[in-house]
Amino acid sequence: MKNLISFLCLLLSLNLQANDTIYYTLSAQAGHPEVKVSIQFEEAVNGPLRVVIPRSAPGTYEITDYSRFVEYLDGTTNMGALVPAEKGIGSYYDIRPDESPIQRISYAMNIDRMEDELEGWASSKRRDAYLGMLGYSVFGFVEGMEDKPIVLTIEASNDWPIFSTLRPSLDRPKGEAQFRASNYAELADAQYLLGDKVQILKVEKAKIPLFAAVYSETDVNLKAIGQMGEQALGLLDNYFGFTPMPHYTMVYEYLNPRTPRHAYNFSIEHMNSMTATFDLSAAPKVYNPQSRYYSSLIHHMGHSWVPLRSYGGGYRPFSWEVAPLIETIWLHEGFIWYVLYEVTGNEGLIRMFRETVETAPDFIQRLSLKELSYLASTQYGTDFRIGRNAFSRGALFAFELDQFITEKTGGEKSFRDAILNLYHWSEQNQKALPYEEIPVIMEKGLGVDIKEVWEKWKN
Repeated sequence: MKNLISFLCLLLSLNLQANDTIYYTLSAQAGHPEVKVSIQFEEAVNGPLRVVIPRSAPGTYEITDYSRFVEYLDGTTNMGALVPAEKGIGSYYDIRPDESPIQRISYAMNIDRMEDELEGWASSKRRDAYLGMLGYSVFGFVEGMEDKPIVLTIEASNDWPIFSTLRPSLDRPKGEAQFRASNYAELADAQYLLGDKVQILKVEKAKIPLFAAVYSETDVNLKAIGQMGEQALGLLDNYFGFTPMPHYTMVYEYLNPRTPRHAYNFSIEHMNSMTATFDLSAAPKVYNPQSRYYSSLIHHMGHSWVPLRSYGGGYRPFSWEVAPLIETIWLHEGFIWYVLYEVTGNEGLIRMFRETVETAPDFIQRLSLKELSYLASTQYGTDFRIGRNAFSRGALFAFELDQFITEKTGGEKSFRDAILNLYHWSEQNQKALPYEEIPVIMEKGLGVDIKEVWEKWKN
């Protein structure tokens, strides 16, 4: 009887899990500026429903209102009746059916208008035989359903290969592909590249499945990107002692700017990937580990350790409707900048950090680390003096901390042990680092009291 009850409970659990699944479909056709998205429920859902289109994304440190590019948004009841949505004050839409529950939500995003107005790296992009999409720029969610599992179907022109960082592979189905995400955050964090002008390389000797996915409007050396990725991953794995990503994809776009206003040359990190949008001059022709683009690759790949898996207050759970106030951007960015210095030995980085801090305007110098982080939460790149000072202060704190720990322990311990303590605490507790406990967590097992250095730099 006990085994029968356990079996029935298992069946019930599986059935509930299946009914919990949300089905997304994205449709894109060559020559069309819009992509169409539908969100389908296995069982119709009683209204009212609120659909949120992101206004922010992890690591962007700014407001980017993607709802501006919604062409229409409506719901369909289980009886087939259309229910137009009402646009809210923020980046949400309310669907209020009279009686029948909602079976499906449909909307369209205008990719051309998105790129025209955003003018750079934060936009998805469309070209002949190419569509590159940031998940959070095209996918919205139903409020309260963010944690439900998702099945995504992508429908494209018949001859278009489909690639996603959700499940990177050399085998790209044409015309239609299906992917699974454990929740909305995973769906939104991924990238989706469609079209036969996307070049894919798998780096065979890497520690984990490592891919380069590249769209370029000039000649580019795909093998060189793969070599730099393999080396960057090797340096970081050697430094941290492990690699947390199950796979990793380097997504690069090398573009002719649409207008003189369009500014690229920026990268953004994701859980198991990075996206970099550059102008044509950045396209690598040869393997060059001395280039600043190689340093950028190491930095953004390093974010897969911190902050994507070890982070401070405000970073997660992420608030998609606003740019959240984050306490520790100086740690998220600065500590990984210092790791870049550690693995490359580039002394010029320390000089850059010092010059940035020493020449900072008064309004920045007066801020504590936490205050500076709050300011950088929304203006990191808008006024890059703010962003540069946030990561420079964090990196110099790490530099001094490294010297302090090394001296006090006779070289037996270092900053590396401190940052690993942060990572393992996050891995065990699965929540944000408590701000005032950061020095206590870092010094665990070091045999060194680091509060002296912490007090100096936090104020």
